[in-house]
Amino acid sequence: MGIGSRTAAVAVVLVNTAVVLGDGAVAAARARPAAVHDSGRSAVHDSGRSAAQDPGPPEGRGHRSSEGGDHRSSAARFSRPSEARGFADEFSGPEGSEPDPSRWEQLTGCLWGYRAERQCYTSGGRNARLDGDGHLVINARRETYTGDHGVRRKYTSARLVSRLASGSGSVQVRAKVSGWQRGAWPAIWLHADPLRRQRHYGEIDLMENGLNGARWKPEYHVHTDRFSGGGAYDVDATRWHVYKVTWTTGPSGRARFYVDGRFVRSFPYRVPARSSARLILNVAVGSQAGRPAADLDSTLAVDYVRTGGRAAGR
Repeated sequence: MGIGSRTAAVAVVLVNTAVVLGDGAVAAARARPAAVHDSGRSAVHDSGRSAAQDPGPPEGRGHRSSEGGDHRSSAARFSRPSEARGFADEFSGPEGSEPDPSRWEQLTGCLWGYRAERQCYTSGGRNARLDGDGHLVINARRETYTGDHGVRRKYTSARLVSRLASGSGSVQVRAKVSGWQRGAWPAIWLHADPLRRQRHYGEIDLMENGLNGARWKPEYHVHTDRFSGGGAYDVDATRWHVYKVTWTTGPSGRARFYVDGRFVRSFPYRVPARSSARLILNVAVGSQAGRPAADLDSTLAVDYVRTGGRAAGR
């Protein structure tokens, strides 16, 4: 993220067939045992070569990641997700209001990412609120905060999880972030039901930033217990872009990424046919994004979300 206070805007759309993601190239690899982290994102980067063909890359070596970490301050509050064909959120509420609680669960606590992350996630509109212009704004900033169990952190942020879980389907996201800032890790991603915490249910990163320093680009990834791959979109993440992904599950499962309507790349996504995933919007601090800048103030705004797909196991 860019140093200083910035504004980022993201529009997320989940559609029954596809998710829009950006242009770039891909490095793929067969997963081997590797360090995993709660944010569910791996530092797998692409060399920047463009990929214009749909067939997935050859499987090689790489990383895998899964939901994990110490969740004592929040795991007990995870709600069971509902399963339906989709939902939409235009974030059209009044300025300062919280995101719709019927659509979003705000996870809280300070013990995330195997304690490698530096933030406390809050609720109540402290770090996630509507701006009155049709955007959800998630802000990560430096401030001392004491969370559950008396844990203190120097940064606060927010982490929203959709209450709806889908099997195969699609997600679209129109997004704009504030620019690279050391230690800031904004992301829009899909992960298995956090209550299950099973790696083989997979992870899809629609867009994440903060992992590649000077050559900062928005990235996309797929992680399962058999495969890990991803790349960097060849777009300026500080400008508006529509990120999209469509995915299927089962033995022939596949995830296909798009940005601004252009196909970017596809990867194997062989997870159990009955698996489901929830959409996550957050800005983490530290961990693989590096030591946070002293004046960290990073924002991600979401313009709209629309999802579609089948319920898991159907």
